Amino acid sequence: MNKSSTYTQSRLRALRERTKARRLDALLVTSLNNVRYLTGYSGSNGIAVISRRGAWFLTDFRYKTQAQKEVKDYRLRTAQRQLLPELKNLPPLRRGARVGFEAVNLSVKVLGTLKKLLPQVKLVPTEGLVESVSIRKDEEEIRKLRRAARIADSAFEHVLKFIKPGARELDIASEIDYFMKKGGLKIPALESVPPFQSHAVMPSFETIVASGVRSAMPHGVASTKRIKKGEFVTMDFGGQYQGYSSDLTRTVVVGKATPKQKKIYNLVLEAQMQALSEAKAGMKAKDLDKVARDVISSAGYGKNFGHGLGHGLGLLVHDSPAVSPASEATLLAGMVITIEPGIYLQGWGGVRIEDDIVITEGGCRLLTKAAKELVEL
Repeated sequence: MNKSSTYTQSRLRALRERTKARRLDALLVTSLNNVRYLTGYSGSNGIAVISRRGAWFLTDFRYKTQAQKEVKDYRLRTAQRQLLPELKNLPPLRRGARVGFEAVNLSVKVLGTLKKLLPQVKLVPTEGLVESVSIRKDEEEIRKLRRAARIADSAFEHVLKFIKPGARELDIASEIDYFMKKGGLKIPALESVPPFQSHAVMPSFETIVASGVRSAMPHGVASTKRIKKGEFVTMDFGGQYQGYSSDLTRTVVVGKATPKQKKIYNLVLEAQMQALSEAKAGMKAKDLDKVARDVISSAGYGKNFGHGLGHGLGLLVHDSPAVSPASEATLLAGMVITIEPGIYLQGWGGVRIEDDIVITEGGCRLLTKAAKELVEL
């Protein structure tokens, strides 16, 4: 059994424990992120059906070859057109079976179709079954997340030489994206990616580049604004490797930083470093948020830190758990989260510093490793 198959079996065992506890005979998985987590399939049309003793994967003719290469340990079924009618022919969906479905992912219309196609089964709404397994990353996932982080680190180092007075925010964002799509493949250990995964290396989300007063916008998507000397430039971007995303934010200054710029930057850095030093398994996510928030609040800028400290990372760039004052999650070993405090002063500018970490029993381990001292360009 290869490593990929080993991880697939481990994930299926953990999921079956949860479906058994819910007295389900089978689970219908329609969320493409959850399908990919359980099967390895990276296409855009697929359904997984997990029973107590078997697993089936359905896709259509367009993805037959891809599924044969990517999906292991599943019985493959290929439909010519619609996938849902194929469910009628699966053994676990027998008369009287209790079949769970992902309520958050399924529309009312599709649920109505399922009830017509499968009148012999009892359809049971579920929420978070697969996510309760995927929230803790295994070694294979952490390896992919580490490589995604390497792409982002390298992109930051690469783009610094393009940041100068007169450059447009869009130019900087485009350079970051281009590097991650093409240059990222030249990073050692990232050159070998499956040929059938056309998007093996790509940006995780729309790259944020915000300069000057626009850096006070936490999600200031790149604009046609030209960068000026003396301005902060905040860049928030990530690289995706085989579906797994990194998320990195760095703020630099064009020219020599003013005393106020240094003060705000160092305060955000202090808050982040304090959170990194205290993050560990068993800690409440909201308590970790408080560690960083207290540093910023004690300096008088609490009202200028208006978002949570971080979020989970995985196949989704905003995954569970949330790391915020309202979060009730407990950090567990194997969770991958971001730590991203910020201070935003309207009409002046802002600073955010973000890294990705793996929670461990005794602390945490950094995935992103780009330089964090204030860069003056």
